[in-house]
Amino acid sequence: MTVRIVLAAALSSVTLIPLSAHANHCDGEVGPAHLIIGCQGVNPGTGPGTNPGEPGGPGDGGDLTTYEYVWLPSCPGALPGDPDAVLLTCVRAQSCAQPGMILMSLYARQLTDAAGNKVRAGWEYQTSECRERSDLGPVQGPRRQLTWTTVLSAVRRVGIPAEQVEAPNYTLVNLETTFYTTPEPIDRSLTLIGYAVDVHIEPTSYTWNWGDGSSDTTSTPGEPYPNTDVTHMYVDATRDGPSNQVSVDVTYAVRYRVDGGEWLQIPETITIPGEATSLPVKQAAAVLVAED
Repeated sequence: MTVRIVLAAALSSVTLIPLSAHANHCDGEVGPAHLIIGCQGVNPGTGPGTNPGEPGGPGDGGDLTTYEYVWLPSCPGALPGDPDAVLLTCVRAQSCAQPGMILMSLYARQLTDAAGNKVRAGWEYQTSECRERSDLGPVQGPRRQLTWTTVLSAVRRVGIPAEQVEAPNYTLVNLETTFYTTPEPIDRSLTLIGYAVDVHIEPTSYTWNWGDGSSDTTSTPGEPYPNTDVTHMYVDATRDGPSNQVSVDVTYAVRYRVDGGEWLQIPETITIPGEATSLPVKQAAAVLVAED
């Protein structure tokens, strides 16, 4: 991730939409342009609609919430609004172990709410970390917020393959029959509103629809016979009627990371309905066989 920041003598108002309430930091490098590619890990607001997943929170729609950010030396009196704050120095700011790094504090102030209305909010302290001196000053550049709801919607649009039940050609009444399916974890790389997003999709549960009006849910996909991890017994034969349509709906958990950052778990799951497999159920009949 790249952030371009310039040293500012005055803390002019700048606009930035936070990437995520769960990421860790704003990465930056020196450059001539005022452009932020991504600011990770800052959650300057705590009201309704600030955090992804809350009622009124950011989603796939036009969330217009914006913030301004500024990095200042972690010194007494170095506060937003003071045009000389970026020039201050103190023992604490010089306490970083890495040569040339100084301890900075990140401040944020909300500018607009989700509807785009101006908000009269004060500066709030976010975090402190050792950074390059060139990072001092405002972080600039408006950008849409990337939330887990956006990622989940993208996964749904891209799609997850439907699974099919592996079953015998037919089974018998009152016989415990083994079933299984073969889903695999899925790893995908997506580009969403300018962010590089890695997605890991993992099957977590299986709902078996047996075609006779009953169903079961398991945490495993079953295995081929003679394994009996997933079995079902039919009590009625299909005879000349239609075969039972057996299917398995697979539920997936999704986690993602943005621009190579930390992995975040999406709090909702995705369930993909399975494709039907026809299974005739026959009635076993006793047959007398004459001995020679």
